[in-house]
Amino acid sequence: MTGMAAEMLSALRMHEEVFRYWKSLRRSGRLPSRADIDPCSVRKLLPTISLIDVLAADPANEPERFRQRLAGTDLYTAYGMEITGKSFTDIYGADEARYWAEELTFVVRTRKPGVGLHSMAWRGSKSLSLFWLRLPLASDGVNVDMILGHDALIGQPELTGPSGIRAA
Repeated sequence: MTGMAAEMLSALRMHEEVFRYWKSLRRSGRLPSRADIDPCSVRKLLPTISLIDVLAADPANEPERFRQRLAGTDLYTAYGMEITGKSFTDIYGADEARYWAEELTFVVRTRKPGVGLHSMAWRGSKSLSLFWLRLPLASDGVNVDMILGHDALIGQPELTGPSGIRAA
């Protein structure tokens, strides 16, 4: 197996690992909270892990109701910038922000995981895609107030922006 098929299989295995860990944190049908997550348990995946704040009980597909609380270091490659702490309207153009708001609103409303493949063409990288997993978290075990994400980059970046390498 070579190329994209191997990348997809590797990404799927990483998604499965994150999903199994998240599922192990559920108790009596209640969703896990951010406080339940031990970063040491997913240490090797931290560069591609993210946390997304849900800023409204019902985000209603509105991009401004989500904020990127944390983005792993490998996500810099995908976005060409640091996205930690930014609102979705600051990270994405209008179409991409709406796409993510709809996907994340689904996770919030259903309290179920979401998964998908999203082209990074909007970022100028036509041969790069983001294979994503989004898992609901709830401080009270019921109402989703944060989303745990895992992203795997599939393909090769064609980025012309900054490399993310910083001089000491």
